[in-house]
Amino acid sequence: MGSRHGGWVGKALTAVVASLVTVSIVAGQAQPGQNRGRIRNQGGAPLKKVRPEAGDPLTKADGADPKGKAKAVAAGTYHYTFKLHSFDGSPLAASFYPSKLGSSASVVMLVHEANRSRKDFEEPVAELKGQGLAEHLQEEGYAVFSMDLRGQGQNPRRALSASNRSLLAEDLQAAYVFLLDRHNRGDLNVAKFGMIAVGEGANLAVAWAYQPGAAVSTEGRPSDLNALVLISPYPAGSGYVLGHILPSLAPRTPLALLAGSKDNASKNAVEFVRRRVERARLNKVELFPSSLHGYKLMRLEPEVTPAIIRFLEPTIKLRPIDWEPRYNLTPVTVSESQTVRHTQTSEKPAAEKGPTKAADAPKPKEANAAGKAGEAKEKKKSE
Repeated sequence: MGSRHGGWVGKALTAVVASLVTVSIVAGQAQPGQNRGRIRNQGGAPLKKVRPEAGDPLTKADGADPKGKAKAVAAGTYHYTFKLHSFDGSPLAASFYPSKLGSSASVVMLVHEANRSRKDFEEPVAELKGQGLAEHLQEEGYAVFSMDLRGQGQNPRRALSASNRSLLAEDLQAAYVFLLDRHNRGDLNVAKFGMIAVGEGANLAVAWAYQPGAAVSTEGRPSDLNALVLISPYPAGSGYVLGHILPSLAPRTPLALLAGSKDNASKNAVEFVRRRVERARLNKVELFPSSLHGYKLMRLEPEVTPAIIRFLEPTIKLRPIDWEPRYNLTPVTVSESQTVRHTQTSEKPAAEKGPTKAADAPKPKEANAAGKAGEAKEKKKSE
């Protein structure tokens, strides 16, 4: 009897111990902040806690006082200038405009036409309230990158032979890799990536985008390029024939082709590929009543920049895709970074501000006359 009683007690104790262990495990799992919660949330910490800012060469350009304390800079009110070192080590003058939207921001790369520079995208545009295209896009929430193409702008001037023109396409890929790094730092979402290219730069952008590895972070991924705006492309520019390579690009990359209807070379190039381009739903072809070409068309033709903004919104800005980290196996080097603060509208002298009364606003005829005068002035400069 005693042995049976002792056996019952032993079983009861065993059951109690097992119950206590089970309860403690369940309680441990239910409590927030325990191991289970930390495991579940790995990789989901706020970006400001995981971005590798200690190794960021651009943060050194934010400015510091003599005591070493960083100065606060409002997002979207400044941009960086720096040297981007391409894959062969060549330093290229570049600018990056961070977005106030951080990791949800779309990003646009600007490519200038031959023998000019990224300054074309900083020149004031009347339709953008006197802002340059780069700064306006930044104000609209985009991150923006521009650079002077090899041998042009602030880079050492030299002519490129046909044998080394391919270096220009490699430089565009190096720029994409730079944006890939900014993506991993939480400054933008590279999956919402677009380009605006002008003149011969448009032909160069098409040739780069046509290559299998263009804007691809790792092998097997699709290209991140989801919008390509071509302003005044040539039938053959930068050594690339538009009609040979654009038709195969049109079904997989949203395209917008913009040109002046009196700019015969660009008009012919656009009309030659129009039917193939317009087969895709998001693709656009627009001709404007102007003989202006390239950056002049962009700056002086009133409807060009609004057409660009309209095209970018559905293709990249409103694209429903979440940020995720990317591999960056071929990083590029950045040096000589500086911060350029933007002058706020409220800080401008009264004489620089536009008319404040309806009576002071230019009448339609006067506006058209001013546009034609500007067009004639630009033509005279080019001559």
